[in-house]
Amino acid sequence: MASTLTLAGTLWVRIRGGGRNGIQRLFWILISSLSTRIELYSVPIKHWIPLHPTLDNYKAVFSSGPQYRAGGSPPSATLLLFGVRNSLITSVGAALIMTVLSTLAAYAFARLRFAGQSILFVLTMLLVPLPIWVSLIRLYFIISNAGLLDTDTALILIFVAYGLPLYIWIMYTYIRGTPVEMEEAALIDGCSRVGALIRVILPIVVPGLVAVFLTALLTDWNAFIVPLIFTNTESSQTLPVVLSLFIGQYEVAWEAMAAAAMVTMLPPLVLALFFQRYLVRGLSLGAIQ
Repeated sequence: MASTLTLAGTLWVRIRGGGRNGIQRLFWILISSLSTRIELYSVPIKHWIPLHPTLDNYKAVFSSGPQYRAGGSPPSATLLLFGVRNSLITSVGAALIMTVLSTLAAYAFARLRFAGQSILFVLTMLLVPLPIWVSLIRLYFIISNAGLLDTDTALILIFVAYGLPLYIWIMYTYIRGTPVEMEEAALIDGCSRVGALIRVILPIVVPGLVAVFLTALLTDWNAFIVPLIFTNTESSQTLPVVLSLFIGQYEVAWEAMAAAAMVTMLPPLVLALFFQRYLVRGLSLGAIQ
């Protein structure tokens, strides 16, 4: 159940792709958030549809919900407030930085010629399949020595460092597929390199920009391991980590956790719903060009 609650972004992809398990998980979390504790804890399960649906679980997590963690954890409303704030700062900030940096780096690899270009590009691409867990211990010491533990800055830096190579590759395929003659015409007309990039290249690769931004945003929004390890206090933890705090010393508040999970899933689902055309088109075109 805990792992299910952290799959907010990828769940929509499974639903759109006909994933039966994704629909079942979403349905179960929804009815759990609308069920009373008596119905939810009945053994064997008697009520797949709540007989007495209630919104009290949502009211509790958004108002003055109880403290679920022993040791002075803030009420659930405070936890959610901290989680939403930190998730927005880290995911949006990292997504914007990666979109800008990946576009500039991809343009340099696709259009400019400099010493060691091919070697540098290959080395960058070799970082794409590198899993973050292989360097977590060393990375923890680096972040600790820099005094960045328990900060949004640390999360943004880590997200950018490990996500940037993949997005450079995506934008590289887009920019490389753009006719170079259009850019040369702009340069002849007096545009600088930066001007040609802004006026000619960027309008053409908008689907790629949207795909990179949304993919980075959803990936960082759903991240669990990195925020869990590099944040220590509730005031700096993101929503996926906040959900785990609903597990107390003597009980597990599944109904409150389900309500909080629905809140966590809402932004990724809305983004995927309204921008799925750009997301699917951007990733598919970037993969085949």
